[in-house]
Amino acid sequence: MKNLNGEKFHVIIRLKDSLMNRKAFYVFLLMVFLLWPAFSWGATERVRIPLTLDNTLIRSLFHVQAFNKAGGKAVIGNAKEGGCNHIELWAPNFSPAQSLLKIGTNIKIKAGLKAFGKCVQFADWEGTLKILQRVSVDKNTQQLHFTTLSSNIFDKDGKPAKGGEKVWNVIRTMVIPFFDDISIDLALPVNELKNVLPLLVTSETRPRLGNWLNTLRLSDARVDNDAVRLELLMEVETSPTEKEAAPKELSPYQVELFSRSWETWDSFLVYQIESLLGQPLTETEQGDLLETLFDTRQGFIRSLSENTLGNNLIREQFVETWKRLGMILRSRLVSQPSHSLLKYLSFFTASDALVALDKLGPALGIDISRDGLVRLAQLLSEKQAEPLLDYTYGVDPGLRKLLGFGPPLDNAGPAFDLKEIDFPDDQREQAAQNILSSWRNFFVPAAYAAESQPADLVDVKQWVPSAKNIQPYLLQMKQALEQAAQDTLAQKPVANKYQDFYRLLVLSTAWQESCWRQFITAQGKLRYLLSYNQSSIGLMQINERVWRGLYQLESLRWNIQYNARAGSEILNYYLCKYALKKMDPANPLDLDTLGRVVYAMYNGGPGEFRKFLKRKETNSFYESDKLFWEKYTMVKEGQFDKVSVCILGK
Repeated sequence: MKNLNGEKFHVIIRLKDSLMNRKAFYVFLLMVFLLWPAFSWGATERVRIPLTLDNTLIRSLFHVQAFNKAGGKAVIGNAKEGGCNHIELWAPNFSPAQSLLKIGTNIKIKAGLKAFGKCVQFADWEGTLKILQRVSVDKNTQQLHFTTLSSNIFDKDGKPAKGGEKVWNVIRTMVIPFFDDISIDLALPVNELKNVLPLLVTSETRPRLGNWLNTLRLSDARVDNDAVRLELLMEVETSPTEKEAAPKELSPYQVELFSRSWETWDSFLVYQIESLLGQPLTETEQGDLLETLFDTRQGFIRSLSENTLGNNLIREQFVETWKRLGMILRSRLVSQPSHSLLKYLSFFTASDALVALDKLGPALGIDISRDGLVRLAQLLSEKQAEPLLDYTYGVDPGLRKLLGFGPPLDNAGPAFDLKEIDFPDDQREQAAQNILSSWRNFFVPAAYAAESQPADLVDVKQWVPSAKNIQPYLLQMKQALEQAAQDTLAQKPVANKYQDFYRLLVLSTAWQESCWRQFITAQGKLRYLLSYNQSSIGLMQINERVWRGLYQLESLRWNIQYNARAGSEILNYYLCKYALKKMDPANPLDLDTLGRVVYAMYNGGPGEFRKFLKRKETNSFYESDKLFWEKYTMVKEGQFDKVSVCILGK
């Protein structure tokens, strides 16, 4: 080993043999051992953060900067000032030509000279102009420049046009300089990255990040098939030996704190999705948005039930959702001219940066904070106000429309901000009598002796089963479920051959989920039915977190008809939007398999479509698959009396 002067390094030997005793030597070795990890940060790695300007984005930026006159035209010339030259360009398109950018545009030229106060026209030509441009970046000013290398003109039929020297002179002296003067300022995405990243790492990492950001610089630009691509290069010190810590069991207080953090992240995810409001989304894109949202929410619920929550969950979900949503956001948000285009580019770049940095491992210390998410959300907002990212349970009509659910369900009926209501034995008896007397017309609320109770409360209490009213209760509940299915079909029809099957599916799902119950009673109280993890509600067990924003929480809890319609709508969505579209047309699923796969999605999310079919291939069904199959078979055979065994526990 050699030092900087090239001399042999004999420090340890000299310390041992002549300058230090044995004890001092061991102390020295111990200090080297203890201090060694501090030097492990010396490993440097270059991070490459994509800065991508898709052709659609470039077209929109050109429209904002140059093609910004009425009808999306660019106008060149001095006709408005009394001159004789007027040139119009419109409908630009962009494509690669090896390492160059090819721009095509319609062009109309009227040019002349003024003589004796009047314009003498010498050129009146219309056709197409195509130019080849080199794309380069000034790394000091952070400007993306376009320099024309060659140009060609074509007539209206697309054939090469001669045009004449005068036309070419107009193009050389007026049109080409117009295009060469266009540039794109990349300072905003670069500066926003410097502002956002410190909000998305731990306080321990922030000082090092500041040093890394000092090395941030633009690479050269290159033209690809679909975009002009650059990279932001940054030198990062890494610790290759550090491994990601396994999730630790959290205390109830820690669970509550983390849940609040995750709720902000979920609100941000919805904010991302709703940035697409008004965009002409395809059904495939709608499905991708819903699947991403639900997979994220169900991942949180799973971690919550398994007590494996941790900061890594939000980081992992951020990275995964961006990989799934990024393409939709890129293609849709920049499809139209807007003064927010560079803000969108800043959002894309910051999100890409987190994905790139995440690959370096847990030692980097990524921490998706509320402040960081708010800053990112601002880049998606055309408003100046700071996005609140509130986590609320109200119905969001925009989200329903965006995901293909349509207008909100009618929520007329019981809806209380209560977890339970009083239900003493005398009211239980009265409820049983009312069901016996009114099952033929259950939509009319029963009259109670306690007439002072609100009608909505009366409507709740008539849906309490007991041994005395079980058969009328079953018939009344069956009618309620069939009515919910019919109401859904009226709004969202299915093919005739699937209608009876769909009704069967609604009845079977309600049996599997709740034993046809919305409410339970205990110790003089009446409560809405909750799942074991306290998150799924009522007759159809609608998960309040998964379906947040799509259904009204209080109505799901206390309005049995609303709960039934919500569950029916979800089954309809999975049947029509997923199962019937995803199955192989050459080898369609039989109705029994179709029913089972739709329930698997209802129970576990859209991703269960493929997973269930794989389980069927290997005959390795989940317990929930088997239990639903039992209920489905009994409903097919009309064995509705067996629901009473489930309700009464006999």
